[in-house]
Amino acid sequence: MSAMPLIKKLYIGDHGVIGVWKIEETVEELLSQIHFSNGDSATFEKFKNKSRQVHWLSYRLAIRQLLGDPKEQEFYYDEYGKLHFKNHDYFLSVTHSGNYSAVIINYKHSVGIDIEKISDRINNISLKFLSVEELTKVDDKDFKQLTCMWSAKEALYKLYGKGELIFDKNIILSPCAKNSDKGSFIGKIIKNDFSHYYDFWYFMIEDYILVYCVDSEEAKEII
Repeated sequence: MSAMPLIKKLYIGDHGVIGVWKIEETVEELLSQIHFSNGDSATFEKFKNKSRQVHWLSYRLAIRQLLGDPKEQEFYYDEYGKLHFKNHDYFLSVTHSGNYSAVIINYKHSVGIDIEKISDRINNISLKFLSVEELTKVDDKDFKQLTCMWSAKEALYKLYGKGELIFDKNIILSPCAKNSDKGSFIGKIIKNDFSHYYDFWYFMIEDYILVYCVDSEEAKEII
């Protein structure tokens, strides 16, 4: 069986693209589409869980489809565990959850992406990732909104790519709308003497929410 196409391909302005893959293939079916370098083979062998294996394989295939290049791409992880292209200057972020994986590639700006399944369990951790001010702006019964906020902070953490961000102190959102299936909002990082705004967008896919962010000079709204 050959790998299925991306179920969603979304262009982000003139410089970016997102691909969403719904995982319906087995590990063996995905493996038949990929020819590993020695480094990639060693990385794959570390994944003992089948779910983790299909996630990793599917977003690798998604990257190849987004680039429109049948050749395998070369990647490396930096000291913070952030994924980069070896052979391109493009910015990249990947995510996976349950039956989905997703990729964002941007030719100009740093980016981050995260996909999560909507669940009432998000209410159990909201006090750990939302600031006191954010908690006054959200509906604690709106699990979609809470998951959107969590996913946004995960995406921005990936974009930042240097670790050491405390979600309820260093990442502040303005926030995503209540009971909404798609939209946009603004967030910012505040850490020591660093303060910067970012644009966020989100949309639903079945019972999952996907959030992505872009490091754009246009994000200047006061939160």
